[in-house]
Amino acid sequence: MTKRYRIAGLLLLAAAILACVPVVYSLHQARKQAIREKYVLLDDVSTSIRREVAGTIDVIERLSTEMRSSGDTPCSPEGLLRMQRFGISSHIVKSTLYLQDGKVACSSGGALMRQIVLPRHPLRAADGVLVYTQVQVPGLPEREYVILEKDGYALLVFPDGLISPFARPDLSLGLFNSMDGRYAARQGTLLPSWTTTTADKNNDGHFTDAEAGYLVVRRVLRPGGTGVIVATPLATIDTRMAQFAHWFIPIGIIAGLAVLGMALMMIRRQWSTRAELLRAINNGHFFLMYQPVFCLQDDTCIGAEALLRWQHEDGTVVPPDHFIPFAEDAGLIQLVTRRVLELVVQDLSGFFRQYPRFRLGVNLSPRDLQSMDTPRLLADMQRAIGPGNGLFVVEATERGLLEEASAQDVVAAIHAMGIEIAIDDFGTGYSSLAYLTTYPFDILKVDKSFTSTACTEAVTSQVAIHIIELARSLGMQTLAEGIETQEQADFFRSNGVLYGQGYFFGRPMRAADLSAFVPRHTRPGQHAGVQPPLKHTPAAALD
Repeated sequence: MTKRYRIAGLLLLAAAILACVPVVYSLHQARKQAIREKYVLLDDVSTSIRREVAGTIDVIERLSTEMRSSGDTPCSPEGLLRMQRFGISSHIVKSTLYLQDGKVACSSGGALMRQIVLPRHPLRAADGVLVYTQVQVPGLPEREYVILEKDGYALLVFPDGLISPFARPDLSLGLFNSMDGRYAARQGTLLPSWTTTTADKNNDGHFTDAEAGYLVVRRVLRPGGTGVIVATPLATIDTRMAQFAHWFIPIGIIAGLAVLGMALMMIRRQWSTRAELLRAINNGHFFLMYQPVFCLQDDTCIGAEALLRWQHEDGTVVPPDHFIPFAEDAGLIQLVTRRVLELVVQDLSGFFRQYPRFRLGVNLSPRDLQSMDTPRLLADMQRAIGPGNGLFVVEATERGLLEEASAQDVVAAIHAMGIEIAIDDFGTGYSSLAYLTTYPFDILKVDKSFTSTACTEAVTSQVAIHIIELARSLGMQTLAEGIETQEQADFFRSNGVLYGQGYFFGRPMRAADLSAFVPRHTRPGQHAGVQPPLKHTPAAALD
């Protein structure tokens, strides 16, 4: 009982843990969705800033091209007028300049611009544009500007103006030069490592700086040119995650409760079914049906197979394949087997004294073949019926032979009692040939799935013949299950099969009906108390 409660407790614990999985998964999905949305926002902002930068670079390209193609002399009245038109065409450009010998020769901004001191070492972008950073305009020390030059013509740009339209409290924005990684404009927290995080500094990328606690988008406008950084603190996704959690977590809780509820129902049902099965064992709700087994050579009934049935409390009859697996899992199978053998004694003790050489097959479950209690139960049955009364066959499936060492001991002990061993459902499991050579089988039963195709054009029609030949080569008797037609009976008879079983010979019946059936389908004295022949004698002489 303690073991069962322990198992139930473990099942409940597992169910509770499993119920938490949807909630945890919901939180995980909420976080992923919040991060995904943040990256979409960062991408949109970076694209907009790149568009502003590209527009400014396009201005310097057009300025250089138009001034050279116009033929106007630099700093002439016509040239200055043309430069002024470019200066007012962009809200980012503060002035247009003409540079000569490292100085501002003239500008659209007047004398003030000619006082600008240019840095000595400008950066040269891949497109030939020279970039002067950290430029100071006299009288405005708090601001830094950038000068973009091509062929002497230049633009004075206030880089912060490129990013200021997109400023938000939760965003860090920056423009940097991809050649040296220096920021030309910045707002908010910007780390130097962000400009060179990717393996190729000209590549774009998404990445998370877990140490600093930021989601970062890095974009480079063109190789060797201006780059854009847009970042947001990881903490900002918590609010969005909470919004998603309002939807995801209730769904997860509902799913978790559903899982836990199903687990509880299964456990309750298992305990309920177990109690019901115990009542059936103790209250006599089990009964046996007996299906005749015939000798194919002379069409006489030489035995039967005992088939367990459960008459449910509502009157319905439950076949064994509906409750035997549960009895095995619930640890009740040996109680069921004990009850089967008790029913054999109850049903057939008098019958066996009248027909002592009648063969009765009894099915053993896989668990029965792992326990040495099984031979003792069979010995108790033989003693209760009376020594020398009845020939018994235990039928085992391949599934019951998986634990080879323990099963061998049990099978050997049963065989030593004079009880024959039959392998049932042969060919439907695994490693069948290995089992045939490992265990002392007396009878090989051809499964009904092969019997049904033996006389047809089906792909498996030849399997039955190969099984019969295999059994013959190993010195085993054969029994064909599921025979339903004269054609099938003739087929197996002609191929040397000794025994047949199926609706063609007789349906499962109660013990009283079996007592009336056997005399009508046997020769006088066929089952009298004589020494049984060896199993390799001609089939007509058996029994």
